Amino acid sequence: MVASQMSGMPLPMVFHGGVVGIVLRQTRFGEAWMLRAVLAAVLAICLLAQSRSGKHVFGWVGLVAAAAFMGTLAWAGHGAAAENLPFDVIHLPADILHLLATGAWLGALLPLVLLLVQTLGDDTSEGLAVARTAALRFSTLGITCVATLIVTGLVNTWFLSGTIPALVGTRYGQLLLVKIALFCGMVAIANVNRSRLVPCLADVPSGPALRSQAVQQLGRNASIEVSLGILVLAIVAIIGTLPPGSHSQPLWPFPVRIDLNEIAARTQTVLGVAAAFLVLFFAAAAVAATRKQYPRMAGSIAGVIVCGAICWFALRPAVVAAYPTTFYAPTQVYAAPSVGRGQPIYSANCMACHGVDGRGDGPLAKSLPIRPADLTEPHLFAHTPGDIYWWVSHGLANGVMPGFADKLTPDQRWDLINFVRARAAGIQTSRAGSQISTTASLPLPDFAFEQDGAQNTLTQLLKKGPVLLILFGADAPNARLEQLAALGPRLAAAGLSVVAVSLEPSTQNTTGIVGVSDDVRAALALFRSPTDGGETEFMLDRGANVRARWTASGSGGLADAETLLGDAVRVAKIPVAAANHAGHAQ
Repeated sequence: MVASQMSGMPLPMVFHGGVVGIVLRQTRFGEAWMLRAVLAAVLAICLLAQSRSGKHVFGWVGLVAAAAFMGTLAWAGHGAAAENLPFDVIHLPADILHLLATGAWLGALLPLVLLLVQTLGDDTSEGLAVARTAALRFSTLGITCVATLIVTGLVNTWFLSGTIPALVGTRYGQLLLVKIALFCGMVAIANVNRSRLVPCLADVPSGPALRSQAVQQLGRNASIEVSLGILVLAIVAIIGTLPPGSHSQPLWPFPVRIDLNEIAARTQTVLGVAAAFLVLFFAAAAVAATRKQYPRMAGSIAGVIVCGAICWFALRPAVVAAYPTTFYAPTQVYAAPSVGRGQPIYSANCMACHGVDGRGDGPLAKSLPIRPADLTEPHLFAHTPGDIYWWVSHGLANGVMPGFADKLTPDQRWDLINFVRARAAGIQTSRAGSQISTTASLPLPDFAFEQDGAQNTLTQLLKKGPVLLILFGADAPNARLEQLAALGPRLAAAGLSVVAVSLEPSTQNTTGIVGVSDDVRAALALFRSPTDGGETEFMLDRGANVRARWTASGSGGLADAETLLGDAVRVAKIPVAAANHAGHAQ
């Protein structure tokens, strides 16, 4: 069936043409499938041999085979598809441990139920001793498995969902939350078994009737655990066929979201401290409740209420409006080709209201009841691309701005958004100074270029470190390029690369200047001011964000060698946000 799904051929046809053989020998799934088939055969042989001979050695070998059979399932799962080594190297081991803990816990539950059922008719001390021993051993196994499941579950959730929107806004994340809820139910039942029922199996002070009742209740609770476990496995089977939440577009189900950027730095500090104490008080209340220390529990609850109130008042400014697509990731990369495609879309659909330069002064602006937004102001970057995508798709201001979902394809809408953001970023960077900014920054679109006969992109080059991007017009800054070439070894030692781009085709073949296409020149022209004295230089961090800007006509001129070297070291230390893969699906 998998071979049929992979090849797209009908099931009877996969046995012809070697399709099954290709799947078995040339895919990771096939290799894992063959190994697990061998392990299943070994396990079956061990079970048969132990049942006939009674030798425990076959049981131990079978246990190892069963563990390997369970763990190798991870080889065909998400944990084996590591992308960001070496960080992702812990994902596969966590996946294997998660499977082993699941198999040990659920696998032991059903035999425990059967054993407890058998002991129900035996009120002798020997029968109760067997039930007590089995329950205590399973309790120890269960604690170990639950601890392992919690730790490895957190690791898997981080890798496969990673964000709140991916958890609550994707089918994968929602099913994962249901699975977690069922798991919590199993843990709650297990806690009742260990804390209340297992102690009743002791010889004292419980009487025979109470001990027999405890055995019966243990069997009933274990049966409920088995049922919940089966539901968990059913959910796992479903989410195994779905793309992870981090690779899906999340539909945000709430009308608001939390944006910590709306909170002042001091308030964020207060919020962090209050949240930490909130967790501590909550944990203290839980411990006090378990130990029946009610005065201490009441004090801890009071602490929870006070810290919760502080968190609420601190978070109120961060509560902003949200839309179903707020956390969408663009399906079109923020790059020069997309910006170039977005410019004519803007001219045809938006310019009449928002104006040629996007300042809200188009020919139709005065006739509208609400002035069109200025798309060049910083407020544009206070909204996520998903917010803007929703407005472009469905309109805004009660229809004053129409929606374009029926006129533009999703990719065209993303191209339009990329153009609007690039133009606004270009205008905002004209106000940037020569001092390195470590706070908010403006993104520069990715672009491809040719240098020394080799093709490269800005994104690939930035993986090595910061980049000094030089933009100029018709007159090539030969003196500046010669100066930077002489500094080449020192700049390389600081991890700084230099990319010089001519915005005029006539000078792009000069030595030291990279070759670019027309759409790249058009996109980068958005970031150059006509009053820059003929040359603009940007210091870009590894996320292509503008951290500093110099112009030939500026008060301080272009940066000298020591400034460039020092700034390169500082910019290299600025952390870069991880890539968002959610654009893989929509």
